[in-house]
Amino acid sequence: MPIFDRLLAKPFHSAAHPPQRFLVTFFLTLLSASAAIAQLPAKVPAKSKSVTPVIKEELIFKNGDRLTGTLSNSTGEAIKFKSDLAGEVTVLWSNVKELKSNRDFAVIPKTIKDSRNSAAVPQGAIKIEEKSIEITPVAPDQSIADKLPGKQPEHEIPTGKLISPVVVPTSKIGFVVDDASYLKEIHRNIDWTSGWDGHIATGSTAILSTQNSFTLTIAGALKRSVPTVSWLDPKLRTLIDFNLSVGKATQPGDPDTFTNVYHIGAERDEYFNSRGYYLQVISFDHDYSQGLTLQQVYGGGVGATLAKSLKQEFDITADLHYEGQQFNATSNEPELDRHLIGSSIAETYSRKWGKLNFDEKLSANLAWNDESAFSASGTTSARMPVYKKLGFTVSVIDNFLNSPQIGYQKNSLQFSTGFVLTLH
Repeated sequence: MPIFDRLLAKPFHSAAHPPQRFLVTFFLTLLSASAAIAQLPAKVPAKSKSVTPVIKEELIFKNGDRLTGTLSNSTGEAIKFKSDLAGEVTVLWSNVKELKSNRDFAVIPKTIKDSRNSAAVPQGAIKIEEKSIEITPVAPDQSIADKLPGKQPEHEIPTGKLISPVVVPTSKIGFVVDDASYLKEIHRNIDWTSGWDGHIATGSTAILSTQNSFTLTIAGALKRSVPTVSWLDPKLRTLIDFNLSVGKATQPGDPDTFTNVYHIGAERDEYFNSRGYYLQVISFDHDYSQGLTLQQVYGGGVGATLAKSLKQEFDITADLHYEGQQFNATSNEPELDRHLIGSSIAETYSRKWGKLNFDEKLSANLAWNDESAFSASGTTSARMPVYKKLGFTVSVIDNFLNSPQIGYQKNSLQFSTGFVLTLH
């Protein structure tokens, strides 16, 4: 009798042969598992995912130092280079000897009227020299659609069919960007959710003692630019700013003291050239400390960017607007309403010193039908990153009303510190 038959012939409930019961169970389990494994389909080797090769470029300095990484962009003054070891660095042209790269680049001159006109922008392989860039253009019969990222050429480009190199002095260079990014941006459709940048800051103070007080401040500034890159001429810009300061102080035997100040403003700029633009403005203000229930402004005007670089920007604006002012009533004075036609003259300046961001704005408001209703405002803020997008901020806001409600001071000054969150 075969061994399996003899084993199976033994009763499972027999206490005299426990080892045989274990062997039968073990062998049956092993045979079942072997049969199941044999019926499984053969394992197909997993396909390896294609990995996009990392762009490696080498920046060589005059002193012999080298950086490996990716050229982000460049102006006629400096080169922004993302290094593998040092991170993103900005170096002056005067310190650069050579750039080794296999990519094509677009060199946008300062004097070009429309940087979206690809026919007027030299594109191709570049050779960086001390005081100029030499561009070797690609074949002229290669269409723009053929060069867009992800687009396959519709026809073969003959090898060796190149135009004579173009030399652009560094003093005449507006921007240098990789050709694929340039073509992508000039054909890009930007929806209303794209291009936003800005920050939101907040701070609070609480005192619990004989005097109880609480103060909360919230401020923010948002900006949307079209296009979203600085090396294309601007078309549209939307600015939104707001600040809120509320508080309450209580003390036994004295009336409660309240703080309630807010401002909401918006501006839309439409550029008619690279530096000039038409603008529309709207703003709402409330200041309990000056008896101002509501001030609302609606208007339009013109503006100009007088200075602009990677580190700073300076704008001036002038407008004509309608202004409505409502002041609350006091024990001796009735509620006061004013309807004014006036103009605002303003300047805005922003600057970067390393990681420190500084913003400043001054505005003077003239009323043509009531010279006494003159007003002015000034804001200044400085932001320093602490950890990633979280930073520390200090701000000062000063509002002046030449003719407030009787019994109130003309000036309202706010000083606040707190944390700031950068949105971009």
